[in-house]
Amino acid sequence: MLPSEFQYLVEKFLDDSITPEELQRFRQWVLEDRAVAIQEAAIEAVLQKNNYPGEMPEDKQVMFSYILEEANRRTATHSGTKTVNMRRWWAAAAVLLLLGTGFYFLTRTESPVAVVAQQSNNIIQPGREGAVLTLADGSQVVLDSLKNGVITQQGNTDVRLRNGQLLYNSRNNAASASLTYNTVATPRGRQFRVILPDGTTVWLNAASSLRYPVTFPERERNVTVTGEAYFEVAADAHKPFTVKTDNGTAIRVLGTSFNVNAYTDESALRATLLQGKILVKTTTGNQVLLPGEQAVVGQSITVNKQANTSQAIAWKNGIFNFQQAPLEVVMRQISRWYDVEVVYEKNIPAITFGGEMGRDLELKDVLEFLQESGVHFKLSGRKLTVMP
Repeated sequence: MLPSEFQYLVEKFLDDSITPEELQRFRQWVLEDRAVAIQEAAIEAVLQKNNYPGEMPEDKQVMFSYILEEANRRTATHSGTKTVNMRRWWAAAAVLLLLGTGFYFLTRTESPVAVVAQQSNNIIQPGREGAVLTLADGSQVVLDSLKNGVITQQGNTDVRLRNGQLLYNSRNNAASASLTYNTVATPRGRQFRVILPDGTTVWLNAASSLRYPVTFPERERNVTVTGEAYFEVAADAHKPFTVKTDNGTAIRVLGTSFNVNAYTDESALRATLLQGKILVKTTTGNQVLLPGEQAVVGQSITVNKQANTSQAIAWKNGIFNFQQAPLEVVMRQISRWYDVEVVYEKNIPAITFGGEMGRDLELKDVLEFLQESGVHFKLSGRKLTVMP
């Protein structure tokens, strides 16, 4: 990205005119930590152009806390242009925080509850790439620390690890007379990517699994998923691709990109379509999804035609997206990614969050920031207690 383009995106970000596509490009460039000096210079130029008052504090967290307090105060006592101006201060702080720590305007959207502060020196690192491959004979291979190369051979297929992803290379195109299945499972605190024999790419979130044949038969491609996975399906009009889940839901596609959240501890299964077309089939009915739609599968299928697709695949892009997310939903994500047990000392606080933050942060950094919204925690070992 050219410096001029980055500055252009900063300006659009600060005046709230940035499109979702531009925001994704802007965020990705920042999170990859490229050309930090160019990024900071662009932000400095934009803020000076908009009459930003004074020099930027070196301590970004201090600046963030100040602007949060000042924004709340002025929002409560003023209106019109001053409120808009404070929104720009707020956005500027968010950009700088993103550059410095990976945070992206995480804010509360409801009143905080009374809390008692708790401190912990536990250091719990974020999740990382890793999975366990279970072969057809039941033997298992831990993929976390293996080097690139062929892991095993199954019939005419080489199973290979390359740069953190699993690939299947068939030495001929003949379909096997009998299906041989593999399963890739990610423990809590792990995620992984698999390229299936047909070229379909699957990203697995933490605490998820994917079962699939080593070689697909001639007329169909069927896989089974638990937990959460993002699919980029290789197009093949003569061989439909079907994703099955434990609750009996099946998603049938020809070639498309979609996310499936099928964790059993969530309130419903969610299938979110980004590109192409999918058919969501359940025991009670069927529903065709178009790009930008999400099927919520409970006792029946409900379709959200204005789905937040960025939120659905944020995990794949290394981001926590907590937009309009209740505390309980946020804590389930944290539990899976940091491999901690979450318990509530009393009732679950009625707090809803907004915004995003990087999944590459230590747990203590995430908890410290969540505490800005009025909820506190006690961490003992890998047991995380939410304090009312």
